[in-house]
Amino acid sequence: MSPRLQGHVALITGGAGGIGSAICQRLAQEGAAVIIADLGPGVAELAHSLTTRGYQAIAVNLDVSSRDSWTAVMADLPPAFKAVDILVNVAGIVRDRTLIKMTDEEWDAVIDVNLRGSWMGCQFGLAAMVGHGWGRIINIASTAILGTYGQANYSSAKAGVVGLTHTVALEAARHGVLVNAVAPGIVETSILASVPEEVRARWIAKMPLGRPAQPAEIASVVAFLASDDASYMSGQVLIVDGGATTGDY
Repeated sequence: MSPRLQGHVALITGGAGGIGSAICQRLAQEGAAVIIADLGPGVAELAHSLTTRGYQAIAVNLDVSSRDSWTAVMADLPPAFKAVDILVNVAGIVRDRTLIKMTDEEWDAVIDVNLRGSWMGCQFGLAAMVGHGWGRIINIASTAILGTYGQANYSSAKAGVVGLTHTVALEAARHGVLVNAVAPGIVETSILASVPEEVRARWIAKMPLGRPAQPAEIASVVAFLASDDASYMSGQVLIVDGGATTGDY
């Protein structure tokens, strides 16, 4: 089977993280030229790893909450990576604390990165895709949209990402751009590794499949939404949580 995304250019925010790096690798394997956008460590190393394996990839430093950073990154892309037509908003942070104890700084930081960052990604991504007649914007939400103890900031931000996805899908449709979201549940990343073992065990015990997702399993859903196989899907939120929220509605 030939790569489904040959000839396309994908920009992935938070591309050096657990889910982000898996998405970068999967989209590269699908034939896309990949822009790995992140401020964290490992950005250059991931780009080097992909290029040495024969894929097209570059690393860029991007603060998703900064308009100046977005403007500079989009303006400075090399010619082979200019025509961005796939945008995946993955960048996110957590600052967990119960509501009464949560500080302004903890609220603002999570809203800025998770929600403002996704809004700016949609804004700059759609602007790049207008006139091409084809485009994909994929936002990473979370099952935290249903509410999570100690995550008023994160749950609010991710619920906002869902509303953003629905609205941008309506505005982008006339340009041939499809906009969807993926809402993962528990994923085997460094963030999960930092969770106390007893809490982790309690979470997993509630999961019908009895295990967390692997980042590659989230990446495969993103690859589907980025491809022409999803040509009649827009404004949708795909929950990928091993059945954990089934029956919770």
